[in-house]
Order: sequence, then C-alpha cells, then structure tokens
Amino acid sequence: MEQFLISLNAVLPFILYMAFGYGSRRCGAASMDFLRSLNGFIFKVFFPLMMFDNIYSMDAGMHLGRFFAVCSVGSVLLVLLFGICFVPILTKDRRQIPVLIQGVYRSNILLFAIPLTRNLFGDGPVGLATALVVMIVPLYNLAAVLLLEAYGGRERSKMTTLLLHVLNNPLVKGVLLGLLFRLLCIRVPAVLMAAIRQFSSATTPLALFVLGGTLQFASLRSHLKLLSGVILIKLILIPAVMLFAAQHMGFTDMESFVIFTLFATPVATATFPMSQGMGADGQLAGELVVLTTICSVITLFGWILIMQMIGLF
Repeated sequence: MEQFLISLNAVLPFILYMAFGYGSRRCGAASMDFLRSLNGFIFKVFFPLMMFDNIYSMDAGMHLGRFFAVCSVGSVLLVLLFGICFVPILTKDRRQIPVLIQGVYRSNILLFAIPLTRNLFGDGPVGLATALVVMIVPLYNLAAVLLLEAYGGRERSKMTTLLLHVLNNPLVKGVLLGLLFRLLCIRVPAVLMAAIRQFSSATTPLALFVLGGTLQFASLRSHLKLLSGVILIKLILIPAVMLFAAQHMGFTDMESFVIFTLFATPVATATFPMSQGMGADGQLAGELVVLTTICSVITLFGWILIMQMIGLF
C-alpha cells in the first residue's frame, strides 16, 4: 500500500492539472482560442526558461560515471532508433510518425526521476538522478526537434535549413544559453534568477493545464490502436528490457533504478506543445501524454512491486 501511495503521489498532481484545464474549458472559463495562444506562449517562453534554469542551476559537484553515462545515452539512442524503424510500420501519416516516435523514447524524467528516486532511496542518490536528467533532457529535445522538422507537417528541409531550424528552436536556445552562462561563468543577478525560477516552476502546471483544456476525448477511439501499442511498448516492454540489461551489466541497484526511470515514466509533457507548435499531430501527442500519465499510476506501482520482490531496494 505504501508503494502504491508513492506512485500515486508522484502522478496525481499531473492528472489534477489536466482535469483543471479540461474543467475550465467545459465551464467556459477558458476558450479553445485562449488555450492555443497560451500553448504557443508556453512553448516559446516558459520552456526555454525552464531549460535555462535546469542547466544554469545544476550543482557543479554532480557527476556521472563514464560507463554509466555512456550506457544511459546509448540506451536512449537505441530506443530512438527502434522507434524510427518501428513506428512507420504502424502509420504512414507523416504528422503522426514523429509524435509516436517521441511516445516510444521520450519520458518525463524531468518531473518523475528525481522524486521517485528520493522516495525510494532517500536524498543521497538524488544527485545522480539530477545529473542524468540534465544530460538526457537536452538529448530528448534535440532528437524531438530533428524528428519534428523531418516528419512534421512542413515540407522537407535541406540539411542546412534543418540545422538552422534546430538552433532556432526555443528549447534548444534555452539549453545553449544555459551552457554558455555556465562555461563563461556569467552570474545572473539574484533577483532576476529568482524570477526565472518562478517561471520555470510554473511551466509544467501551465502546460498540463493547457493539455487538459485542449483534449478532445472523441478522437481517442480513432487513435486507440496506435495509443495502445505505444503504451504497451513504452510502459512495459522497453522498461523490462532495460531493467534486465542494467541488472546484468554490473550497475548498482540505485543506478539500475535511475536508468529504469528513463523509460518507464510517462511521455514528456513538452511533447504536446512542441508537436502542436511544429506542425505535427498535437491532438495525438496530447492523448499520449494524458494516457501514459494515467496508466503509469498502475504500471509504476507494478514495477516497484516487482523490483521489491527481486530485491532491488
């Protein structure tokens, strides 16, 4: 029961944010036009601030073992490659392909990895989870931008144009600016940094509010086959493979669990505004975020129970 409450407490706030957005639209407090405009503002302003804050505020003492870091990045790239090869078999709709590939490889580790690690292992290993988040999230975003530019609703671009689009992406700008400030040791005034952190902390609640408000449940039936397949792969099959591999590669129990969070947590919230803002199927992306978040209450509980049974913690 205690482990179920841990999983529930990790996921329930996100469900409430989405329910608040859905209820606001249904009662007329927020129109669809307002929600779409707010979504664009979040994508262009709030997400870059959040990425900048994550990198600028990273503890300089945090580090990852070289083998652990290489395996973590390599596992994400392998799952990404699997998605690129597998998803076009499920659908030929170019607006759906980048959304479903993100649904396979891109997890909400920004919001789940650290609290889950703290709840299960205490405060000691949180530094490892945080360092991994800071390393993997830019990789997630860079891959997402490349996929959306290659498969989205826009026409195919030349390589130079594609790279310019990537560099012009708001999330990539936030990452690059954060790295620049860290490398050049530029100090942001405390008052300004406090404001940036306030905006950063508001990003996820606002994005989930908009997601809930723009969700159309009528389209779930037409997407049910695609959604079911991705959810099965995302929350059950890939985590099983990665957890098995981590346990047989000599990682500690805590390292195995942190790698596990890269794949077993819900689809990243940013998938929705990015997909909608870059010409892909935003509706399908929103449904993936919502359904994986809800289903993860059950699957995370099941995985935590299994890991307890095998003595992982």
